[in-house]
Amino acid sequence: MISFSLQVQAQTNTRDAYSAAFQDTLQKPTDPPTLLKYAQLAVEVGDYEGAISAYERYLLLDADQPRVKAELGLLYYRLGSWEAARTYFEDARNSSKATPEIRQRADEYIADIDRRSGKSRFGGDLFAGLRWSNNANLATNAGTINAFGVTAVPNPPFSAQPDFSAIAAAQLRHRYDFGHQDNGTLETDFNAYTARQFQVTDANVTLLSLSTGPRFEMFSDTWRGFTLKPFMIGTYLAIHDYTTYWLFGAGMEASAPVTDKVRLTLAVLGDRREYVDNPDAPTNNTSTGNDGTVTAELRSQLTKELLFVLGGNYTRYIAFVPSQSYSAEGFIGTLTVRFDDPVGINGRKWFATGSAGMEFWGYDQPDPTVDAFTTRSQTDLNLGLSLGVPLDDRFTVVTQANYNQRNANISNFSYNSFSALIGVGFHF
Repeated sequence: MISFSLQVQAQTNTRDAYSAAFQDTLQKPTDPPTLLKYAQLAVEVGDYEGAISAYERYLLLDADQPRVKAELGLLYYRLGSWEAARTYFEDARNSSKATPEIRQRADEYIADIDRRSGKSRFGGDLFAGLRWSNNANLATNAGTINAFGVTAVPNPPFSAQPDFSAIAAAQLRHRYDFGHQDNGTLETDFNAYTARQFQVTDANVTLLSLSTGPRFEMFSDTWRGFTLKPFMIGTYLAIHDYTTYWLFGAGMEASAPVTDKVRLTLAVLGDRREYVDNPDAPTNNTSTGNDGTVTAELRSQLTKELLFVLGGNYTRYIAFVPSQSYSAEGFIGTLTVRFDDPVGINGRKWFATGSAGMEFWGYDQPDPTVDAFTTRSQTDLNLGLSLGVPLDDRFTVVTQANYNQRNANISNFSYNSFSALIGVGFHF
């Protein structure tokens, strides 16, 4: 209650300052500091039109201000006025006073406007890299396994095997603008990922996923930025180059701004997983079943340089065989920091991202092929740290380190692994 009261008070103070700043502009309509103060407060309270008016009056007094032009470009971008936004970003970028940061920011927005301004827009990201893991086969920590209630030491021993792998990933996006007043678009996303091990080939992974659905705005008069998106999804997973499962499902996503800097997204998904028997898993089809998932994401742009994302999920999976049915809930938080080029490569902003997540699993019944008297439960811990170094508008060098730990009450399923990756990303 105290926190809520403080938040309301802070919002009231900002509104009061905004109103006072507006009165100041009436008294001093040609005073640059007064105009800038009012424009900044107008943005904070969501009055983009007022901020635009103040910034444009400022430019009448001093036309060569690339930072002000970049702010105008951003405001028109937020309003969906692509051509006006492009004009200001181009003017900001071409100014002799523009800093490398302003030029980089303008280039990024102009490229995005190019993708957004046409009816049919295509873009994406490609990545290729090399990864090393100290436990490529995700071997159990205990060195023993349970089978039909008996603890045994396998022969040969099943132990962690370090290995290198070549990684390739693609995220392709297509947007088709329906041209309606609700800003409706058809969004189609295709994701592909593969890891090819140098030695431990039974850990090769291929994942393909396709989702599509229309996104449209609702309540635009009273709640700008609220969108709904019904969608369909299909996924294919192969391990050791054998098909593991096919997934088909549908869901609904709702996304809305909470404040100017915070957005909340909720999604529900129902799907069918068809597991396929293969030489590595001859009874794999017993895991076939139906899945229901609810996810929530809170995305907060704390400052221009800090982005915080907090996500949570709940999954209920019902398989043909009760021992393969489970409930899982988890959360993950990420913090991305953009900072000045510390070594003077090209003056572009570097970025670092740290992540931490946990997931808790509980199965419905014991699996008699493992231990007929123990119902499996497990906890997953995932930690990650990455660094991105942009070389130009399209290419970025990425390094990443991850630690994964699974603690389970049945030794077969406990493991931990550390991996490190370096690669190059291409954005288009």
